[in-house]
Amino acid sequence: MPPKCPATTPAMSPSVARKKRKSLTLKVKVDIIDRHERGEKTNSIACHHGLTPSTVSTIFKSAGSIKKAYETVSSLQAKRTT
Repeated sequence: MPPKCPATTPAMSPSVARKKRKSLTLKVKVDIIDRHERGEKTNSIACHHGLTPSTVSTIFKSAGSIKKAYETVSSLQAKRTT
């Protein structure tokens, strides 16, 4: 009987390009959290931002710290004078 998994898979091949990681701004993350709190579905939010549903769910899980960071940044920008 042949092995269930071949020794080399396409993912292990050096010619397969890896997916680049995206860096999301706090503003985008807060938008995602707000949409979720309004009752929008995870798949809909993910599709709108070009992300996977698991990424959107991870953002929901850390909503408290993201909102706190956004408030801190917003208050610093409000105090800034030119």
